[in-house]
Amino acid sequence: MKIAHISDLHLNRKFRRKNLEKTERLIEFALNNLADHIVITGDISDNSDERDFADLRELLIKYDLFHSDRVSVVIGNHDIFGGVELASDIIDFPSRCEKTNYELKVEIFCEHFSSLFDSTVTVNEGKRFPYLKILNDIALIGINSVDYYSKLKNPFASNGKVSKSEREEIDMLLSAAEMESKEKIVLIHHHFYKNSEESKSSGKSIWSRIESHTMKLRGKKKLLSLFKRRGVRIIMHGHSHDMKLYERKGIVILNAGASVDGAGSSLFLVDIDPNNLNISPEVLPQVNSKMSDYFREPAIL
Repeated sequence: MKIAHISDLHLNRKFRRKNLEKTERLIEFALNNLADHIVITGDISDNSDERDFADLRELLIKYDLFHSDRVSVVIGNHDIFGGVELASDIIDFPSRCEKTNYELKVEIFCEHFSSLFDSTVTVNEGKRFPYLKILNDIALIGINSVDYYSKLKNPFASNGKVSKSEREEIDMLLSAAEMESKEKIVLIHHHFYKNSEESKSSGKSIWSRIESHTMKLRGKKKLLSLFKRRGVRIIMHGHSHDMKLYERKGIVILNAGASVDGAGSSLFLVDIDPNNLNISPEVLPQVNSKMSDYFREPAIL
C-alpha cells in the first residue's frame, strides 16, 4: 500500500488563499503517483473556520476521495482554537481560547469529515478519538493530541497531551488479536522532537517564534513506550512546520508539517509492504496559476 502524508494545510480564505490550491496540487500529485490512501495530520483550518473544513471536503469529493478507505484525518490545535493572523490578535487570543467549547469544536470537525470516520473502531462509543482503521494489512491509529486551554500549562493553545485514560484506550486498540499481523501506523498532530529540536522549529513571524516554545507534547515518552511495546512501526504527524524524517525508540517518524509552507508544496509518499518500507519526500515547485473555484460558499453542517 502506498500512503501520501500531508499536514498543516492552514486553509484560510482571507489570509492564506493559496493554501487550498497548494493542497489540490498535492492531492493530484499523490493520485498521479498511485497513492492508495491520503493521511492529513491536523491543522486543516488556520482559524477553526467551518468554511475551511467544507472547502477541503468539497476538494476530496471532487477527486472521489471522501471515503474512509481513501483518506484519514486527525485534528490539530488550529482546528479547535484557531490562531493569530495579525499582531493585534495576540492580545485577544487567550480570551478567545478560554471561551472555546473544546468538545463542540471536536464534534464540528468530525461532523464535517464524518465519511472519513466510517469503519473506524473506538473503545468509547461516544468518542471519535482515538480510533482504529484497518485497511487490508495496515492498521491506522488516529489520536487527538490537542490539550485543553490553560493559562499556565497551555497559554497559546498549542501544547499537546494524551491523557492516561486515552493511552489506555490506545493500548486496547493496539492489543486486539487481529492487530498482531498488521502494519501499525499512528496518526497524531503533535511532534516527538527532543527539547533541543523543539527550540529550532521553523517559523518566521513573532507569533511563530513565541509559539515554538509552547508546542510540546506532554507525556510523549509514555506514548513512545506504548507504541514500541505494541509494535508500532511508523508515526505520522505535523504541528511543527518542518519536512522531517527521524526516529525514536526504533520507530520511524514523519513530520509533514511543511506541506503548504513557503513557496512550494511538499508531502511524503510511503510505500509499505511486509518486507520493505520506502519513504520518499517529495517537493513540488512553485507555480503561478489561478485559484481554483473552491471559494464559493458551501453549505455549513
